[in-house]
Amino acid sequence: MNNSLQKIVIVLTGTIVPNVIINSKHNDAYKRRNEYLDCIRFYTQFSKVYFLENSSYSLEEDSEFKDIPNLVIRKFLPSLFPERGKGFQEFEMLDKWIETEKDLVEKFVKITGRYLYPNFNSIWKECHQNTGRKILINQYLLAQAGVELFFTDTNFYRENFLGLYHYSDDMKGVNIDMCVYKKLNSLSKDKFARFYNNTKCIGIAGDSAKKMQNLFVDSLNSIIRKLNYIFDKQYIWISF
Repeated sequence: MNNSLQKIVIVLTGTIVPNVIINSKHNDAYKRRNEYLDCIRFYTQFSKVYFLENSSYSLEEDSEFKDIPNLVIRKFLPSLFPERGKGFQEFEMLDKWIETEKDLVEKFVKITGRYLYPNFNSIWKECHQNTGRKILINQYLLAQAGVELFFTDTNFYRENFLGLYHYSDDMKGVNIDMCVYKKLNSLSKDKFARFYNNTKCIGIAGDSAKKMQNLFVDSLNSIIRKLNYIFDKQYIWISF
């Protein structure tokens, strides 16, 4: 393993027992647990994985998690403000990890924990080929960033995203995707880029309990992504 590989880890965020059921239909803790395990086993093939979890689930007593090689578990208390949404809680937990982890790496790939990207090998290679970028992240319609997957310089996260979750509140129609997009839009565009590789994932959406794959939308996005790359190599300007 070369030095660049050692400087990047994968961070998965998780909530096994949902802290709030507002706008969430996928609440079966046992099913969610198994989905997290599947994703962790998949991603630990590529790198050390930090699994950040913030629910009432007794993770420290679950041997299936503890026995996975290349996995580091970081347990956090449930959020005091779960009604503000999943994104609020996720970035609240990311911030706590950044603030408390003793040996932070220079860069990390953050993935919403139950989302599995079948072509992650290509995405992983792309991250290593773009270590000069401060962040790789997608943008979607309605001024939202694709926070389910991004690759970032740790110091860049600390300087620009730390505390950003305070502005996120799903109850007021302002989610974390919007907050991240607004922040990125205020920065110099040479600091970041969208992913060139397709980033469609396999998983169950928490708000609908349905599979996230949509063949029509995936095909449409694939065409748009190629056009985007021709006209705008810095950042995607349209997607679904």
